[in-house]
Amino acid sequence: MINERHFGTTQDGREISAYELGLPNGITATILNYGATLQALYLPDGRNVTLGYGTLEPYVSGVHYLGGIVGRNANRIAPARMIINGTKFQLTATDGEANLHSGPMGFETQIWSTSVEDNALVLHHISPDGDGGFPGELDVTLRIIVGQMSLRLEMLARTTKPTPVNMTWHPYWNLLGKGRIDGHVLSAESTEITVLQKAQPMPLNQTRFDFRQPLALGSVQIDDNYVNIGKASVSANGTTLHVSSSLPDLQIYTGDHLPVPRSGIALEPQYRPNDINFAQNCLLQPEQTYNHWIEYSFETT
Repeated sequence: MINERHFGTTQDGREISAYELGLPNGITATILNYGATLQALYLPDGRNVTLGYGTLEPYVSGVHYLGGIVGRNANRIAPARMIINGTKFQLTATDGEANLHSGPMGFETQIWSTSVEDNALVLHHISPDGDGGFPGELDVTLRIIVGQMSLRLEMLARTTKPTPVNMTWHPYWNLLGKGRIDGHVLSAESTEITVLQKAQPMPLNQTRFDFRQPLALGSVQIDDNYVNIGKASVSANGTTLHVSSSLPDLQIYTGDHLPVPRSGIALEPQYRPNDINFAQNCLLQPEQTYNHWIEYSFETT
C-alpha cells in the first residue's frame, strides 16, 4: 500500500507530498518528498516511534535534519576542505571549522521527484556539479520499501567526476513514543570509536561509550562514530529496533541538542567522519556506482 496526500506548499509555490507506505497488521511509514524525510513510523499498536513535525515549515527552517536523507556527505569534514587528485575543494563551514552534513543546502532540503515501482517508493534527485562545493554532477536514486515489521532504504548514485558520497538517513527514534530516551537500552557491537580529526580509532574498552553488553543509556551523552559495527539495537517498552547496513560504521547521537533534549536517538550508518581527508573510502569514481542500503527492523514482545 502506498498512498499520497498533500503535506504543504513551499514559499515559492511548490507542492510537497506525504506518502504512506504499509502492509496490513504491520508498520506504516510516512515519507515526504521534501528531503526524502521519514516523517512518521507507526507500529501496529499505534505508537509513532520516530520524531517528526506535523507541518512543512519546521522542516524548512529547522537545523536538526529530522528524518531527512543526508548527502552528499554525512557527518563532518574538518576543516571544511578536501583534496581530490591534487585539487583542493573549499566547502562551507557550518559547525565551527567543519562542514556538517554537506552544508546548508544538503539533500534533506531538496524536493525529490517520486514514482512508485511495485511495492517501493522511488525518489530521484540530481545534484549539480559544484553543489555545496562538491565536484561532479551526482545522480541519486533512493528506493524505500516497507515490510511487515521493517523499513529498508536502498541508495544508488553515479557521478561525472570523483566526489565523496557518504549518504545516510537521519531519523530520531523514541520507542516510548514520547518523553526522554534515558531508559532505552542500547547494544552496539563495536570495539572502537573515531575522533573527527584523527585517522586512528580509539578503543572503547572500559569507557562509558562501550555498549557491547546492552546497557541503559542513562545520562550518557553520545555523538560518536562506532567503527566496523556488527549489529546495533535499541530497546524500550517491549520493542526492539535493530539497525543494519552495508555501510561499515554507525554514528550514534543521543539528541542532547534537540529542541527537547534527549527526546530521540539517531542511529546513522555511514563511512567514518572526515574519511575524504584520510582513507577516502567514500570517494566515488565516474566508472563506479554507489550502492548501499540501510534497514530498520522491529521486534515486539
